Amino acid sequence: MIKRMQFIMNKERFEAFTDAVIAIIMTILVLDIHLPTDDHSMRAIIAIAPSFLAYIVSFTILAVMWVNHHNLFLHVKTVNHKILYTNIFLLFWATLLPATTAWFGSDIYSSTAAWLYAVNVIVYNISFSMVRNEVLKINDRLKHLYITEIASLILNIIALFIVFFWPPFIMISLLMDILLWSIQPVVRHKG
Repeated sequence: MIKRMQFIMNKERFEAFTDAVIAIIMTILVLDIHLPTDDHSMRAIIAIAPSFLAYIVSFTILAVMWVNHHNLFLHVKTVNHKILYTNIFLLFWATLLPATTAWFGSDIYSSTAAWLYAVNVIVYNISFSMVRNEVLKINDRLKHLYITEIASLILNIIALFIVFFWPPFIMISLLMDILLWSIQPVVRHKG
């Protein structure tokens, strides 16, 4: 009988890779904000405001996920192949954020750009849930995150429909989503 080897990855290497990818993505996000070089007026600043707001939202989404990812992996000693591959899937969707953010930021009234941005964030959130589910299989102390995930998913699905009628709504729904994911670790660790 052939014995199957179990894949176990060094947790520190796994976290370092994830941290590096997220840091690079956050840096790439800012590259799509093009400051005016020939016009230094308030009008020029207002013209880039949508791109800047989209950047702020996406940067914050990544930052909140990074904090939650860090908190999640405080409870993990080793990384198996399922955690590794679901995390790579998460990073794949994270790497698309600069592109969808730039497109949406270039015209926040485009329902197509808003919809694509929303889909990117929804699948990104689902992929984080997949990572968390794999971690739960080896440590079930984190079940409290289910409520946050469900609320986030419902909020994002509602936003998918509203953006066809009012595309800027995606910014409002994502800010609510950021708040939801930012508060839950604080509430959970209070007592």
